This record gives sequence, C-alpha cells and structure tokens, in this order.
Amino acid sequence: MDRQKGNNPDFGHLRFVDYVGVLYCVLRILAWELPLFLVTFFFRRTEFSTSFVTALHYFLVRKTGQLLTTPGLRWLTRPGSEHANPVLTSRRYGPYHSNIYQAMARTGFMGFWVMQSSLQSPKPPASSDLTILYLHGGGYMSLSPAHYLLFLLGLGEAILEQGMSVSIFALDYSLAPEHVFPTQLEETAAAYEYLVNEEHVPPEKILLAGDSAGGHLALSFLVDLANAQFSSGKALPRPRGLALMSPWLSLHNEFPSFKANERKDVLSAPFLRRVVREFLGHDAAAQDSPMRSGLNSPYLEFLTPEPAIELDTVLPSWVWVSAGTDEIFFDSVKTWVGMVADRLGQGRVTFAVGPEKAHVWQWLETITDEVMKKDFLGRDVGDRRGFEATAAAGRAIARQVREHGHPDLR
Repeated sequence: MDRQKGNNPDFGHLRFVDYVGVLYCVLRILAWELPLFLVTFFFRRTEFSTSFVTALHYFLVRKTGQLLTTPGLRWLTRPGSEHANPVLTSRRYGPYHSNIYQAMARTGFMGFWVMQSSLQSPKPPASSDLTILYLHGGGYMSLSPAHYLLFLLGLGEAILEQGMSVSIFALDYSLAPEHVFPTQLEETAAAYEYLVNEEHVPPEKILLAGDSAGGHLALSFLVDLANAQFSSGKALPRPRGLALMSPWLSLHNEFPSFKANERKDVLSAPFLRRVVREFLGHDAAAQDSPMRSGLNSPYLEFLTPEPAIELDTVLPSWVWVSAGTDEIFFDSVKTWVGMVADRLGQGRVTFAVGPEKAHVWQWLETITDEVMKKDFLGRDVGDRRGFEATAAAGRAIARQVREHGHPDLR
C-alpha cells in the first residue's frame, strides 16, 4: 500500500522542470559547493567533529535538501518499498514477515502496524505493555513509515529485550504541498481515536513519539487534544508519555545553533524556510483558522506561542527528548526542555544529549550506514550488535515507561 501514490498518481515522478532541477543541483554541487566544502573541511578542520566521510555525507544531504525541488527530493529518497522490502525479506525479519509492517486504513487516516506486542506471536495492541503512535519526520513533505521501518523494528526489539511487550503504529500521514496543515493534525487525531476507541488501548499505555517534523506534529496534536477541537470533537485522555527526537519546535528557525552548526548538520535554514511555505500553503483565507493564525499559533510554535500554552494541561505525565550538539535544532530543544523543567519540575522531562551528533542520529544511522545495515539484517533477532543509538533510544524509552508509566510495569 502506497498512501502517497494513492493520493497523487504522479508522486515520486519527475517532470521536465524537475529533471532540470536535478541537473542544476548536480552541476552546482560539483562545480562550486563541493570544492568549497573540501577547502573548508581541510583548512578549518577543528570546526568539524566527525570524520571526513561522515561530514561529506551530511554535506551532500544538506545541499540536496536546499537545491532540489520537492519532487526531486522525493525521487532522491526513493519509494518507501525500496527501503521496506530488503528489511522484510532479510534473514533477521523475513521469518516474521506476516506479523510485521501490516497496512491498516480507516476513514481519515492510514498507517502501518510495525509490530503488535511481539515479533513472533502477535497479539491485540490492547494487551501490550506499551503502544507507540509514531509520527515520522521529513519536513511534512517527504519520507514515510517505510523509510523508518528498520529504525522502528530496532527500537521495538530493544524495548522487547527489557521484558516489555510493545506495539508500534506508524502513521502514514498525507504530505505537503499536496495536503497542507492541518490535514496531518486531523489524521493524527483520527489515528489516536482509533487506538483508544477501536483497538481499546488504554491511554495510560500509549506513548506518542516523533522525530523532527513528526515531533512538531506530536506537540501540535497534544495542544489540539487539550482543546478538544480535533476531528470528531470528542475529548479523550492524554497519552501517558511523549518521546521527541530532534523535534522542530519553532518555525522561526532563529536560534544561535542554526549558525554555529550550519556546516555540521544535515538540515539547513533555507530548506526549513521552504518547508514552512509548502506545508502551510498559500491560502490566505485559511489563515483565519486558529490552527494557522500565523507562525506564533500555539499549534505551530512551541517556544513563544501566542496565546501561551498551558504546558501542564498539554504534556503527558512524562516527556523524553533527545538532541545532538551538532544539529541546528540543539539550542531550541535545550531551551524548550529548560522551559518545561522550570514550569513543571525536573522530574517531568528527561533530556538525552548526543555529543557531536547530528539531527535524529538514531534514525540516520539506519538509513546511511549500508555496511552496518547489511550486517544487522544478516543476523538473527536478539543479536543486538549494530545500530547502538537506536537500541539506546529503545532502552531509554523502556526505562521511562517503568519509572513513570503504567502501574503494572513499576
């Protein structure tokens, strides 16, 4: 099932102008951007905290994000099936193919059950110790659950190894610019309502999780949940926990780390400015909605919202956040964590800092390290060598659940 192609038959296909854009991107990088990067790296080596190969890879990701059109970027990241199929047919996960990554569609949203309670013996999510509703990143305009499949399975494995059954539902939300905000918010609300009312998962066993733009969407949903304005308008209890990896917290993109880490991260300010234009759209009439009333709307801005957000009524009982010191979001994430701790107490939020790590490094390693991926997929479930950052995130989440989660797990 390909949600995006169902919505848009031309999704992932390049028009003539997009081919021209790809050619321009390649020529500009080869003729100008790459030589400039090489000179900067070797003559200002102390500014980089990674190896040359890693720095080069991040540079290429950053520049293609800046230079390519949205269709070109989707073409470059390849269809989700090209990421999912090698995982589903591997030695590690092939034996459980019929149990994992099961498509599910309802009126108002689509998604995938990455796993249900376990890999070997699926059970209804309501019986799981923990159910994760995962919202992927990609700037609201690219990527899908398929691009996150290996990461989410690794995350689930790490949680299972802590003696905890876990179900993971990855929302396949509609992408911009074909579908502008708040479409994604409405789909998140419908998915949460499905988990609670149809799958009968107790909210106190639900973890809302997301990275980058998915983290932004998670917070937007929690604001809407507190206001009881989403989809059906029915008030539902908050999830028990919130896990955010490198969340996008301010659409203004003005913190000092944007400048300090501009050569270290995979993201860039020009790319994010384009994302804002595309996922909010250009319909001026729609700006009358309280969800889109300027960039400081409490549905869009989580550092300086207008009006202010009552964090105690919005956030779950525990929050786990991670960010890398080399990413452009670092200062904004650090500021937000400090704000939550000041208002709600240190015990409400845990901040996991990745020294010299870039944006969503836990997921990034599962996409960029082909050698480790081949080795990891060539071993059996339970052999945890490889993708340590993913496993560490899973263990951290399990620890938070035990400390703050459902009483049965304490």
